Parts: sequence; structure tokens; C-alpha cells
Amino acid sequence: MPPDFGVEPLGPHHDRAAFSCGNTQLDDFLKTKARKEHELGYCAVFVLVAARGAATIAGYYSLSSHSITLDGIDEAARRKLPRYPNVPSTLVGRLARDLRYHGTGAGEFLLMDALRRARQSSRQVGSYAVAVDAIDDGAVAFYSKYGFLPLIGHAKRLYLPMASIERLTL
Repeated sequence: MPPDFGVEPLGPHHDRAAFSCGNTQLDDFLKTKARKEHELGYCAVFVLVAARGAATIAGYYSLSSHSITLDGIDEAARRKLPRYPNVPSTLVGRLARDLRYHGTGAGEFLLMDALRRARQSSRQVGSYAVAVDAIDDGAVAFYSKYGFLPLIGHAKRLYLPMASIERLTL
């Protein structure tokens, strides 16, 4: 990514209407739901812009608190965890980059920023892992490159323990 790009919270000045990642669900979320859900506290939405305060959105992601079921985690990791039915996690609910920024590293930049924020917040509010719901097989492959593991019984719901995120040297 060029050095002047940055991530900031979604604001009223951001041009959501011009965003297009090629997936209708992800486009519609940003255009019609993201601001409302952000304002209600359902999720925090962050946008990648070419310069601080710029209106054009190169990409975005959302973060929220979440939990994953203990029985979805592989047996080796599960043995080390308390026996509560749910494990606290941070959800990257949506992550997308505009088609105009294909091949620029914007997707990886957004993911690393989301993981960095999740790791930092886990020091204040407990979170064992970051979870994602991959929208398609291409997204599964993208997240798998960074070590995300499928939850047992959910091929497209993946997780990455905070301990692994620490090792990514963000």
C-alpha cells in the first residue's frame, strides 16, 4: 500500500455509494447498513482511504464481539481451554476492498489492521481468537493463507487464536 493510505472509522463524509467490491452482499452492507450498525454499536466499521479524511473508500472491515463454540475448536487446542460452552472472540464480520484497488495489497492491509485492533482490544476485553465468516471459497483461501483454521462443522467459519496473531508480528 502507498504510505499515505490509512484506516479510519467510517464517517458521514465517506462516499459509500461509489464502493464496489464485486460482491452484492458486501457492497450493500457498506451502502445501506454499515453506518447505522456502527452508530448503534453493533459493530465498529473501519475504512481504508487514500489519505486521512478522504471520501473515497478503498476498502472496509467491521469488528464486533462474538463467541465461538468450544466444540468447534480442534481437540488439541480445546484441551488447554476452560470448559465453558462458548469461547470469547472478535468477529471480522465483513472485509472487502474496492475493485479499483485489486492487486494493491489492500485486502491484506485491511486484514492486518483488523487483527492488530483485535489483538489490542483483547488486552482490555478478553478474546481468545478472531473469527471470520468467509463469504465464498476465495475468501476461505485468503484467510487460510494467514493461518485461519476452520471451525469443526463449519467449513466457511474460520478462526485464528490471538497467540497466532501475536506471532504474525503486526
